[in-house]
Amino acid sequence: MERVYLSDWLYNAGIIGFLKINSHLWKIENENIVSLDENILKFADNYIEFDRKIFEGFSERHFNYAFNLYGRYDKTLQSFKDMLKTVNQENLKDYNSRFSNNLFKKLKEEYYPKLSKEASKDLEVFKQELSKIISILEENRQEFLENDVKIYLGKIYGQKSFLQKQKTVNKDILAKFKADFEDKLLTSSNKTSKLKCVICDRKAKDKAFFDTGLSPFYGLNDDAENFIYNFKGSHPICEICEIIYFSYFAGFTKINKSGKEVYYFVNSDTDVITLLKENLLLEKILKDENGDLSEFFTELFINAEKKKADYTLQNTNIIEIDLSNKSMPRIYSMNLSKDKAQFINSSNLKRFSKLYYELNNTSKTLIYELIDNILENKLSHELIYRLLKSLLSGKNGNVRNSHIQQLIILIKTFFNTVGGIEMDVNDKELWFIYKKGQELSKSLKEAGAENKISSIAYKLLNCLRVADKNQFMNILLRTYMAVDEEIPSTFVKVMQDDNSFFAVGYSFLNGLLSSENKLEV
Repeated sequence: MERVYLSDWLYNAGIIGFLKINSHLWKIENENIVSLDENILKFADNYIEFDRKIFEGFSERHFNYAFNLYGRYDKTLQSFKDMLKTVNQENLKDYNSRFSNNLFKKLKEEYYPKLSKEASKDLEVFKQELSKIISILEENRQEFLENDVKIYLGKIYGQKSFLQKQKTVNKDILAKFKADFEDKLLTSSNKTSKLKCVICDRKAKDKAFFDTGLSPFYGLNDDAENFIYNFKGSHPICEICEIIYFSYFAGFTKINKSGKEVYYFVNSDTDVITLLKENLLLEKILKDENGDLSEFFTELFINAEKKKADYTLQNTNIIEIDLSNKSMPRIYSMNLSKDKAQFINSSNLKRFSKLYYELNNTSKTLIYELIDNILENKLSHELIYRLLKSLLSGKNGNVRNSHIQQLIILIKTFFNTVGGIEMDVNDKELWFIYKKGQELSKSLKEAGAENKISSIAYKLLNCLRVADKNQFMNILLRTYMAVDEEIPSTFVKVMQDDNSFFAVGYSFLNGLLSSENKLEV
């Protein structure tokens, strides 16, 4: 039996990926994970143990797992069949355009020919050529499957071919993988090696080396080539650790964040079963259309509370990997205080899950900013400033004033419960001052001064930005005098309290800019 111990976060992701690829050997029973055959696979506190028989059929399982998660073949083939059924002279041009932008366009033309120029004009020619392409796809399914996996894993591991850095391996990829991995793992062919693995104590595999370049996000090596073939590293690695690292893709959970694909992995140093359960929980929640990290944190906290296992939260991190960004991964610490966990649990953050706004020509997803700020203790009125600035620019996405007001109250609650800062203002007063802002906006419009609202709002926003209470009040006094109304007394009440001033000031400005007629409390 081979033992594989918990180690660094990427190695742990490999362990979880390895277990997911071999999910036929374990099951969830009464909220616990149990082995179906302990002669093949055993779970221990900080390691797993397995017989080398586990690698029988591993290559196919490895490929199928990647293909089922990220493969484009089935979706593309079905889209072509749908095109063939629905194409007509009216949509012919549009279908030609959709075809040319298809995900498979980069594959070699002998396997995937382009549509001719005639196909863009002649309906029958389009149908004939598309039928031929569908036949090619169906006849060469295995080859497309293998190329699909190669392209995906190449993106994960940092090179065009996940088998070797040369571009010549285009056929029989699965057979090549089986010969270089599965067959050697079953026979343990490196028994005569004089080198030891840098990760464990086993003998190293011949010509296999470990280096920070094994993935583009794990180290700082921009020239990340495959660490299996022809990699000039200085640290030997054994065949077991090599295949564990080569399985880490299956340990990640992929989601779309602000229009980009990012990958998440939960890491903890408690035990293997807990680590697996936490990642299965993360996958389940994030695969849900409405799921988000706040729901994961809440459920994980509740589960830990049930077990009275506070240490679980103190040793858990979430790693976020953005393949389009060459910087190191982001690490979210799960060292949650009870107050913060209860705040997340009671705040209903999911109501913000579908909101986005635009700033400096960049679209931002609100829920992720909220989660970032809460976990890093950075939640502040700076977020409200950005949202109102976005609103004034006319590119506020789908964030409305009522959402912003709910956020202002959320921030006040965060200060009170997590930050230990008591504000001299309550929720009812914040909604009241929001309504006063709406009323001033109405008065300015009735006085024929609607064109001045944006100018006044920009001035008030800048005052809030630099915490200039005096100038804020001067602008407010002059504006109220212009419409012959009294300034709300709430402002006088909070002049000596910065945090209350921000909450009241932003609430008022939010109401001033509101185009909503209903007050949503």
